Amino acid sequence: MKGNAVSNSELLKELRIERHQREAHDGRMPRWPWIVLALVLLLALLGGGAWWMLGHRAVAVQTTGYVTARRQATVSAQITGTLTAVLIEEGDHVKKSQVLARLDDSAYRAGLEAARAQAAAAHALVAQYKAQLAQNDRDAARQQSLAAQGLVPKQAAEQARTLAEGTRAQLAAQMKTAGSADAQVMQAQVNFDYCVVRAPFDGVITTKDAQVGEIVSPFSAGGGFTRTGIGTIVDM
Repeated sequence: MKGNAVSNSELLKELRIERHQREAHDGRMPRWPWIVLALVLLLALLGGGAWWMLGHRAVAVQTTGYVTARRQATVSAQITGTLTAVLIEEGDHVKKSQVLARLDDSAYRAGLEAARAQAAAAHALVAQYKAQLAQNDRDAARQQSLAAQGLVPKQAAEQARTLAEGTRAQLAAQMKTAGSADAQVMQAQVNFDYCVVRAPFDGVITTKDAQVGEIVSPFSAGGGFTRTGIGTIVDM
């Protein structure tokens, strides 16, 4: 009996199936591969999210720097005068040749009109001398023809020719006078145009330095009563 008991116990031990053997025998995989796979997927998801956040954060990075003026100018008048209009304010965007201010132009307008009148008178004399010269040239030619025929003294022909030459010299001098008068008109026109202050280029007004009623001049007169600039314009 004892021998049979031992034999039966050993037989049962040999016939016992361990847990992992039963799982393998049942065709089911152990749990630990699924746990490892889940951890791998979790790490992949975390890594992808971190990459996405870092990538978008890199795109959103902003840099800092300085904005400098490519051109900057203090706008002033070319002549001395009293401001009658200032058409700018700080921050205004202006275009090239845009009117920024106006000066009292009454004196310069009068000077321009006077110069034009003098030029007109000078050109009238030029026309008069031209007509006189044409007449004197005809008279000289006629006297020369009569003198050649012996109908008038040669002295009369010479006098007529001398008179024509004198008129020609007067015409030349008057033409120079008329040219000088034209130059005076041009200068008066320039001064009159200087009464309108325009923008030298496209830009932004950064400062307004003068007001209506103040005197502006391209030259500093000292004492603080004369402005040398109307405003500052910059091209960024």
